[in-house]
Amino acid sequence: MSGSKDDIAAGLEQVFWSRGFAEPSVPVLRAGVGVSMRTLYRYFPSREAMILGALEFRHQRYMRYVTDGVEEPGLSAAEQLFDKLGGWMRMTEGKECFFRQALAANPDSTDIAETVNRHKSELLTFFGNLSGQMQFASTLYLLHEGVTASYAELGEQAVEDAKRLVRQMFKSANESRYS
Repeated sequence: MSGSKDDIAAGLEQVFWSRGFAEPSVPVLRAGVGVSMRTLYRYFPSREAMILGALEFRHQRYMRYVTDGVEEPGLSAAEQLFDKLGGWMRMTEGKECFFRQALAANPDSTDIAETVNRHKSELLTFFGNLSGQMQFASTLYLLHEGVTASYAELGEQAVEDAKRLVRQMFKSANESRYS
């Protein structure tokens, strides 16, 4: 690994993803990232800072993934979100939310709680913009979180059900607009 902050954050994300947030010690994190302890601490001076770095890296990576190639706001873009979420869940082997895992393992950390809340808040805003209708933001958020939480058990059915509900939501909104 080159030892840049982003490279180290990417490595930390992978170690926490594979080992969880409770178990890996700093020496295990250092070994998993492949840099010296001095380099690791230069960028992330505490274990909590390492978790925060991994969360920030994951946030940026996820937002790039879900926004890449998004169509104009509306129904197609909202459906595309769930197709992308299905792809993400396949890539991550159906594991539950990385951010919620971090918070569950560190419930007393206000910095981690704030980072998780910021991530979720940015998703909520993104969903409103994506749909072109801010009143849909919380419903899309609820569906997104539901797919993430249930994908291990339901697989692609969770994605397809979310897309079906999105289509119904848009249809109902259009019908009430013209009635």
